[in-house]
Amino acid sequence: MSAFRTLRPLIVDANQCKSDLTIAADNGFRHVKRGEWIIRGENGECYVVDDGFFQRTFAPMDGAVACGQAAEGRHYGS
Repeated sequence: MSAFRTLRPLIVDANQCKSDLTIAADNGFRHVKRGEWIIRGENGECYVVDDGFFQRTFAPMDGAVACGQAAEGRHYGS
């Protein structure tokens, strides 16, 4: 097995569910339980992840960076 890492930061929009609901995701309708996170990626893709995975994987960004106003800009690839 080989190990991989991402080449660039992944910026997503994430919202934690406050009650059970059903959403339309990329792979069909998904039931979302209270406390799980709905994540929408840079290309509009939609994921549902549990709180433990979310807390281990994602970190909040400050407002300027989240709005695309970072001084260093966005760099893709090498």
